[in-house]
Amino acid sequence: MNKRQKVSVEGRAASSLRPTMALLVVVLLLAVVPLCAASAPDCDELVKPFMPEDSKLVFGKWVYVMGAGDPLHYHDALGSLRNSWIDLSPTSNDQVVTLRWGDYCFTRCIFGEVNATVTGIATTFQKNLSDHKGHILQTCPDCLLWTDTFRNRDVTGRYILLFSRTGKIDPEHVDILKKQAECLNFPVNFHRADASAELCPDDKDKTK
Repeated sequence: MNKRQKVSVEGRAASSLRPTMALLVVVLLLAVVPLCAASAPDCDELVKPFMPEDSKLVFGKWVYVMGAGDPLHYHDALGSLRNSWIDLSPTSNDQVVTLRWGDYCFTRCIFGEVNATVTGIATTFQKNLSDHKGHILQTCPDCLLWTDTFRNRDVTGRYILLFSRTGKIDPEHVDILKKQAECLNFPVNFHRADASAELCPDDKDKTK
């Protein structure tokens, strides 16, 4: 049988994690179109930037499920993130989205808010001296898959993060996520949210 080949700091890492979660969220243009595994899509299809026809579907709250970083120290930095939520909301400017987040890092909650600019299929954003640019990829129903590249002075890095409405996904969707990560040369030993840890409180929920 023929064998198939499978294509295969710490301070800065932690500080870059928070803006990345936010920026993820910022473009949270939710991937409402599910990816069909049955068609065995290749890398070009798996990592093609995606923008839902109805951008309203990305608004609201999303809960972090799993993710990976590159280089390795950014991947390891995700281990400090026990869980996270993001909330996207429209503004009076069609090209600007407000992103709020609550990250449970180590033993405390870190909250933030930022505006992001959406141009075509790309979203840009600046936070804590880091410039971010990213987009969403097609993924499971009611999920949002974000990948971005950021630069902070002479430091650069990347993240791929998966969110869902509930903070959970079906196991079969993880296999496709691994293929997408491999196509983009991310680690596939994903950091996963701690299901036993409570989400950080959201004051917005109290006003509903």
